Amino acid sequence: MSFDDLVLITGGTGFAGRHLVNHLAAAGYTNIHVTYIQGLPTDWDPQLPVTFHQLDLTDAATTKALVGELQPAQLYQLAAIAIVGKSFENGAMILKNNMILQHNILEAVRQASPQTRFLSIGSAEEYGFVDVPEDILEANMAGHTPLRIDEKTALHPINPYAVSKVTQDLLAEAYYFSFQLNILRARPFNHIGTGQTPDFVVPAFASQIANIEKGNATTLKKGNVGAVRDFSDVRDVAAAYVTIMEKGQIGEIYNIGSGRGWKISEILDTLIKFAKVEIHAEPDESRFRSRDVPYFVANSDKLMALGWKPTRNIEQTLEEILNEWRTRV
Repeated sequence: MSFDDLVLITGGTGFAGRHLVNHLAAAGYTNIHVTYIQGLPTDWDPQLPVTFHQLDLTDAATTKALVGELQPAQLYQLAAIAIVGKSFENGAMILKNNMILQHNILEAVRQASPQTRFLSIGSAEEYGFVDVPEDILEANMAGHTPLRIDEKTALHPINPYAVSKVTQDLLAEAYYFSFQLNILRARPFNHIGTGQTPDFVVPAFASQIANIEKGNATTLKKGNVGAVRDFSDVRDVAAAYVTIMEKGQIGEIYNIGSGRGWKISEILDTLIKFAKVEIHAEPDESRFRSRDVPYFVANSDKLMALGWKPTRNIEQTLEEILNEWRTRV
């Protein structure tokens, strides 16, 4: 790997992509290319060594043309429609989009740039329903996590978004086995940080608290807060992507997570602790899913063996997110 390598990030203007660009630039990479479909953000640091390409990745011909022109040494495949909470209402669109763009990118690499080192980004949602006894759920509240999901855990996706990520993941595996492409795969667990939309639970809470502080609302609405999740700072996740790209073994899958389980109620309580006014929270039926995964905690031993470990304090990350929303509402 060289800092002069041409790096292509598909879907790189999204939440994780922006943090990945910042991480790569800070690490010394000087030739970063990013695709976006529309609405290029205007707040990018002009000093970043980034070239932008407007591209519809569901168009096979233009995708192949760009990959062939750039001949990337590294390709981070972050592109996907990421909707979990309203996944069933948008199922056909999510499945079609995410499957087609993954196929097009893999085909483009196979035909036009087979030497490219390719990191396919999946999701912990692929694991889906993992049957966890109540005593294990409660052990998390005591600071213990006796069950961690490793890469050999069976995949049981329970919504169309999760199925689309399984499809992307298995397509990458198929291209690795069939064409010996330089493919690695990552399954990040929940990651949070500034720049994330309120379609996700932490910014949904933070935005409501900021609105209550400003007098724009009186009550915080919440869904299922009993589920356990493994939260990492998105900057740690970006660092994990680079670690896998630079040091991972071709053909392997790597979980990305802290290995620590948080009940959603703990996250909410921590955010409320930072609030400047008293916060009253009440259940909102519209925020409950028909079936929610009760438990996502990562075993990231394979990744940590490459030298990665989380470095960010999640409570500090939560405070940063709340402060961001105080400036946005």
